[in-house]
Amino acid sequence: MIETKKTSNFKVDDINFEKRKKDHIEYSLDPNSQWEYISGLANIQLLHDALPELDFSEIEIGETSLGYNWNCPIFVSSMTAGNKEGERINEVITDACSSKNWLMGVGSQRKELFDSEAAQEWKKLKISYPKIKWAANLGITQLIQIDIMQVEKLLDNLEAVALFIHLNPLQESLQLEGTPHFRGGVEKIITLTERLKIPIIVKEVGCGISEVTAMKLRTAKLTAIDVSGLGGTHWGRIENLRTPTTHELYSVGQNFKDWGIDTVESLLCLSQLNLPFELWASGGVRSGVDVAKLIALGAKMVGVAQPFLKASLKGVDSVIELMNQFESELKIAMFCTGIKNTNDLRARKVWKWKNK
Repeated sequence: MIETKKTSNFKVDDINFEKRKKDHIEYSLDPNSQWEYISGLANIQLLHDALPELDFSEIEIGETSLGYNWNCPIFVSSMTAGNKEGERINEVITDACSSKNWLMGVGSQRKELFDSEAAQEWKKLKISYPKIKWAANLGITQLIQIDIMQVEKLLDNLEAVALFIHLNPLQESLQLEGTPHFRGGVEKIITLTERLKIPIIVKEVGCGISEVTAMKLRTAKLTAIDVSGLGGTHWGRIENLRTPTTHELYSVGQNFKDWGIDTVESLLCLSQLNLPFELWASGGVRSGVDVAKLIALGAKMVGVAQPFLKASLKGVDSVIELMNQFESELKIAMFCTGIKNTNDLRARKVWKWKNK
């Protein structure tokens, strides 16, 4: 029987923290961790308008969310933090996001709960890139165990414009060092939304948000839910790649390689619930055309991670080049559907199911 030890001692829990985070970066780049063709996006077709009543120069991809005006509705999703391997990645992406006025979600700030020096990574970057807008990030299993003052300290360390609360039950269940302790999570999220003065976004990490999950959070004063569906980096697969083949969790993990709700299904399901907060989407987004599809399906903001992780290894110019490509593709997709701005793209039915 597989057992997990419940503990609030973050330091003991994270003896191999650096090694785990290094593994996460390495395996995020491994094709075996990806589910790129199951997001549902390939089943969505945008309707071509051969005679759009506008000029390409009129296309507006700017978006307003979290109280800020963004250059576009695309943000860089949370990836890595609190480790030396990730510091250069975060510097490169911070530089690019600052230049392009994109929101950047930081990796988990868990290390800051037991290492006061961990926050220095962000403080140094903030001095170099004062215009950057970061969204803080912590898992629900950690948030359940800490008080409001500790959360506020994490937010202050980052000068965050928002807080991502990530939900990752499959990853915690399959991770050798996992802490799959979620009891009290709904109550904690509701409490945080009532007491913190910062926008809060609840997100999955690649397995999607179901109607059941969304309805549990309906009364929370959230700013958004990011469905983060099946279709891109699969953290169950990553943890399985990290697990020795001789360990009993390896065989267990093999049976969860395709676990989750795909990005399109999750977004469409939640869009029918008339929820009192924004819907964001991520999971398998690989182009500006994918972004356009998700906005057409109701997403306010769209997150991308793994493509920018790969680009960051080549430097800032490569990240900005990819950002420009995503923006250009989004504009062309909108122009060729006769849509001038993102609000119209959400409001007008310019998509259909392929082969239906």
